[in-house]
Amino acid sequence: MALGGGGARGFAHLGAMIALESAGIRIDSIAGSSMGAAMGAVRAIGGDLRMTAEVVRSLDLRALLQVSGSPVRELQRFVGRSVVEYVRGSTWREDELAPDLARLSELFSLLTARKTFDDVEIPFCAIAADLETGERVELRRGRLSVAALASAAVPGLFSPVLCEDRYLIDGGTIDKLPIGAVIDMGADAAIAIDTGAPLSRPIGTWLDVLLQSQRITSHHLTRLQVAQASDRLSGRLIVLRPDVGSIRMLDFDRAGEAIEAGARCVDARLGEIRSRIGG
Repeated sequence: MALGGGGARGFAHLGAMIALESAGIRIDSIAGSSMGAAMGAVRAIGGDLRMTAEVVRSLDLRALLQVSGSPVRELQRFVGRSVVEYVRGSTWREDELAPDLARLSELFSLLTARKTFDDVEIPFCAIAADLETGERVELRRGRLSVAALASAAVPGLFSPVLCEDRYLIDGGTIDKLPIGAVIDMGADAAIAIDTGAPLSRPIGTWLDVLLQSQRITSHHLTRLQVAQASDRLSGRLIVLRPDVGSIRMLDFDRAGEAIEAGARCVDARLGEIRSRIGG
């Protein structure tokens, strides 16, 4: 199973995995980018997915993560912080864990029960990108919460994460839907869940143009990766795209909607999953 990024949209992975588990579909390996890494880690340790869904629904994630939900406000905060760092230096290089990462780290520690890769029941890797070299990084050791944190460190929203002696950022910048990783882990069939932003968003401001340009790049990269993975798997690939297009990356108050959308998507294609993938 390959789980993509998407911020709040990524909670659809949780609903999809609950539906797959209920249907008895066996998962032999998991790779995830960004929120997909965090949700994949929960499944990899054999976590109670339904309880996790209830926890996610009950938390005020916007308050917990101290995000506004507004891209404009987050941009203003980013610019302000950048000006301060220009004067006094990069704050995220001063501490092993930057202050803005502390709350996200606690959330991921809670969801993964503070377990490590040694505790997983299903082989798992998290994808991140090396900030300084651009290298794609597969994280397979240490604490799962740290790996998920590095994979989900969206530039401009969260500071880079110091992990394995290098600064890592959001895995979605380099591998939005890591199907190749599960193939390399031995998979001969795969389910990929794409929770990326759609290209159909309204475009009215310069910020919208900037965000749309990033979505276009991500869309075409993902399409190429899916085509390559399908060839490697001789067509034994199912790509699920839950109906979460109206949910923005920072809409953490809509996590419940994303979970339900993930479950509906699996239920709608369960017959195809069984016939092509097995289970």
